[in-house]
Amino acid sequence: MIDISVSVERRDGTQDQYPVFPPTIIAFERWAKMGIAAAFSSTTVKFEHLYYLAYLAEKDAGVVVKVFDEWLKQIRKVDIVEAPKG
Repeated sequence: MIDISVSVERRDGTQDQYPVFPPTIIAFERWAKMGIAAAFSSTTVKFEHLYYLAYLAEKDAGVVVKVFDEWLKQIRKVDIVEAPKG
């Protein structure tokens, strides 16, 4: 099982981190029509995949978000944060 979070930095400088739980993973896979591992393991990762995963994780965390394209206009960057291996 993958154990990741996404770090979301907004244009206003605020930043939050959201865990990627199973409901987020399943929603992403249904939307992308591919497994999450396949979406992020190739050299041709689409930024849309990264940003949509963050959008879903924020939504799953209970944050009221706008529709994706409107939410995207507020975002400066998104990063994947992997859990420490141990």
